[in-house]
Amino acid sequence: MSKNNPTYFPLLLGLFTSVAFLIGVYNNQGNKYSVNSKIEQIINLIDKNYVDSVDKTNLVEQSINGLLKNLDPHSVYIPAKETQLANESLQGHFGGIGIRFMILRDTLMVTDVINGGPSKLAGLLSGDRIIKVNNDSITDVGITNQAVFKLLKGKIGSTVNVTTYSTISKKKTNHTINRGMIPLPSVDAAFMLTAEIGYIKLSSFSDKTPIEFRAAVKELSSIGAKNLILDLRNNSGGYLHGAISVSDEFLVANKLIVYTEGLHQKRQNHYATKSGSFENGGVVVLINSGSASASEIVAGAIQDNDRGTIVGRRSFGKGLVQQPIKLGDNSELRLTISRYYSPTGRCIQKPYGDGENYNNELLERYESGQMYSPDTSLFSDQKKFITPKGKIVFGGGGISPDVFVSLDSSEFSSYYSSIYYSSAVRDFCFDNFEKINASNFSKIEEFSRDFKVSKKMLDQFTSYAEENNQIPISEKLSSITIDRIKKQLKREFSSYFFDQESRYFLSTKDDDDITMAIKVLENKN
Repeated sequence: MSKNNPTYFPLLLGLFTSVAFLIGVYNNQGNKYSVNSKIEQIINLIDKNYVDSVDKTNLVEQSINGLLKNLDPHSVYIPAKETQLANESLQGHFGGIGIRFMILRDTLMVTDVINGGPSKLAGLLSGDRIIKVNNDSITDVGITNQAVFKLLKGKIGSTVNVTTYSTISKKKTNHTINRGMIPLPSVDAAFMLTAEIGYIKLSSFSDKTPIEFRAAVKELSSIGAKNLILDLRNNSGGYLHGAISVSDEFLVANKLIVYTEGLHQKRQNHYATKSGSFENGGVVVLINSGSASASEIVAGAIQDNDRGTIVGRRSFGKGLVQQPIKLGDNSELRLTISRYYSPTGRCIQKPYGDGENYNNELLERYESGQMYSPDTSLFSDQKKFITPKGKIVFGGGGISPDVFVSLDSSEFSSYYSSIYYSSAVRDFCFDNFEKINASNFSKIEEFSRDFKVSKKMLDQFTSYAEENNQIPISEKLSSITIDRIKKQLKREFSSYFFDQESRYFLSTKDDDDITMAIKVLENKN
């Protein structure tokens, strides 16, 4: 928490790529009329004189987009109709019925029913097909996720009627469901990797993150965790206070976590308090090119305070702070007001502006080989900073890891690439999970050890992929490709028998970043 200002705006640090707002509230005394008047005059002239009819509202929205295009990549305008959806992940909840679903062959399939949620109470089961909502058929060709959200989400306490069909009982059932508060957890997984090493996967930084994270740390500590791996890979950010709170759990009182500063914003320092729940154990933070904003605050605080080791690949490089501003029509401006700096003084924001290919920079990292070896161009004296214990860290765009781990460079066959970027695994597992005797596996540990994808199942899958996803086998499958497909199938099946955390549990078994993180922690002990 900032010692200078105990109250703070919920500054948004998520990774947003859109366009934004502001029609001149600025008056230039040297002009005959204000900027605002000029824009309004032009729009009215178009409306009254243009050769074709125009939508004035849309015209204003377009002008807003053009205005923010000339600022930074992260100042963003969100139209009123999109604000609720945009804020749900940050709020950590929404009003809904509590299911996970997918659309397969134009049919809405229930893939998971959240325990204790409205649908669970109403009797819905994994594998059910939803065929009607409020007596209207939804089996039409071309149904979309957006259409499903519109039908099933709504005000907490409101009622929705759904009709399901079960392939097991071959019966239709009507359900009346009272919408409830459905959580969007930011802690996706928390479990033990070894007898003394815990693992936490954090997918975002929402309003609820501090509570969720503290609870996860407490639970793992209670079952023996003396060291912790915090996985921030592909975590694009969220609320600043969430990043500060997570960092605080690892740092002793009065350690600087981050500071922010801008032309119109005085420097604000944010320090650790005395309440950290994991101030003494070993810490490794996993990052990659998808780790941005709030994730970079945490990684920078851990690295600059010599508190732990950063493992993986260079983070995204988003060091601009947005303030959310609600507008009169319920639209929202998220305006960049300052930059954030790590404790040693590093600005993590990567270059943008004229001559910088900002949106394609991550692709350039792949093409230049930066995912397979560190980019030495970043390591210059001008970008060098020193931690209190004398460790050299580098600025210039993103957090560079202490221990670099190359991406898996084993060849992706053309067949596996086609499978990976299709829905074949998901579709096959949904159509076949009911055929597997789940009673053989009471725990994910048993499933991990005993469940095998047989050659027969693999052959069934390849035939299914050819028939339903138009992916014929055009080559002899290598042992690497076969192994990858089997692991994908196993992870997907696990989610039907346990929970979504099971995917992470199985993924950690052959994850190079995690293998390195475990090695780092074990060598320190």
